[in-house]
Amino acid sequence: MSGGLASGVLGRAFAWLAFWYTLACVLPVGLLVIVRWPQGGTTPGYSYVNGRSVECTGKFGCPTASVDVGAELYDMIVILAPTLLVAVPLCAYLVRRWQLPALAGFVAAVTGWLLLCLGGWLRLHL
Repeated sequence: MSGGLASGVLGRAFAWLAFWYTLACVLPVGLLVIVRWPQGGTTPGYSYVNGRSVECTGKFGCPTASVDVGAELYDMIVILAPTLLVAVPLCAYLVRRWQLPALAGFVAAVTGWLLLCLGGWLRLHL
């Protein structure tokens, strides 16, 4: 395998890895925005009963404030960043071994996330 071919395959594998990490960051934040989108004409923490505004904080169906997308995205990035310490070298190894950049990127990303879950589980149970 020549140097140009190796860097092209490796670059595509890292592009796939970046795609999966981007999806892992954006998808949960997007779902959170959809679920917690405030209803138009409502005040977060208050409900209208018989024309009066009544506090309803903590009750089911109470309108909530809109999501701070930047803060939520930052939290996802901070949570997933340590998994890159495993995923990047694993991706480079797998793409050299398999010559399948899409599969190498996917397997490396999922392996990093599984190790994050395992670490969280161990932290909670030990």
